[in-house]
Amino acid sequence: MKIPAILFSALSFATIAVAEDSRTATTVRLTPVCKGLREPIAITSSEEEPSRLFVGERYGAVRVCSQGKLQSDDALDIEEILSPSENPGLLSIALPPDFAKSKALYVSYTDKQGDTIVGRFPISASETATEDDLGVVIKFVQPSPHNHRSTIAFGPDKQLYIGLGDVPSHSGMASLAQNRRSIFGKLLRIDTSDPTAYKIPSDNPFAKSDKAAPEVWALGVQNPTQLSFDKSTQRLFFADAGRTIQEINIADKGKSFGWRIVEGSHCVKSPCSLTSHVPPIHEFSTSPEHKILGGVVYSGKKLPELQGSYIFAEAGASQLFRLHSVDGTWQRESIASTTSPVVAIGQGGDGEVYAATQSGELLTVAPH
Repeated sequence: MKIPAILFSALSFATIAVAEDSRTATTVRLTPVCKGLREPIAITSSEEEPSRLFVGERYGAVRVCSQGKLQSDDALDIEEILSPSENPGLLSIALPPDFAKSKALYVSYTDKQGDTIVGRFPISASETATEDDLGVVIKFVQPSPHNHRSTIAFGPDKQLYIGLGDVPSHSGMASLAQNRRSIFGKLLRIDTSDPTAYKIPSDNPFAKSDKAAPEVWALGVQNPTQLSFDKSTQRLFFADAGRTIQEINIADKGKSFGWRIVEGSHCVKSPCSLTSHVPPIHEFSTSPEHKILGGVVYSGKKLPELQGSYIFAEAGASQLFRLHSVDGTWQRESIASTTSPVVAIGQGGDGEVYAATQSGELLTVAPH
């Protein structure tokens, strides 16, 4: 196989009042959709079939949840080519805008060599795709054997966005997040319209620069865990799981988000400049086991009061939160709790929000 590479060294209900502002409130619950999942890590569906949900599992399976139950045949099974347990295997999944025609599923994962792969698989209604069906879109040769993270999402511009973590600080290597020639610690953007070879979009901020990797869209990120587009504004939100500070950011083309000069609004080493980087719209301190899991921007129709809210969770915690803007200030509120810790947040093609739990349940946010 020819590989294009960048060779850089129990079902539950929860009800809670959610204040949209100081004068109004709505009631939200989590309703069961499917159960029986094994370490789910990602959830998505197409606009054409929003109720046919694809759920990625850490060990390489992508399951299909439809009409309240998991289908007997998986959409994808690539366990044989995933990394050992030190680094998570399957990391993220995404459906392209032309999914109804292409029937392609994009995934990011860590392979047995410890490198990060973004791959493309054909999806059939009757057969499970395997490693033999893999078309590698891009390969990132990791310089360190530790803690590889990547996340992918297609934007409203039909381009594929990739969040790629920095070299871990405990690896003993220098950070690459501010190095424009490196793709690590960056948000990347590529054109996958040609399935045989990706292209660089001409409007990428460094597409014509000889001093930066042309794939780079934004820099200075530490460990992006999820990308999500607000369909109404087309803004790209991303969660960034830090060592001690957890961030929610709105991406800005060509800009730096500060790592490893700043973490959130704090200097990594004092003194430093806080004004030359884009600050997060929300940050919070947490213990290592409760880093930000990720989030999505609500754009569904069931709960209009949540339109534009960023719905997110912390790893190992049993709550969903929303972040919403009130008079230009982003406010955080708890909107629901679960009986088992949340392990994945995702979104259907219709904009509705889903959460998967450690016990293998798939739930959706719904009106009371």
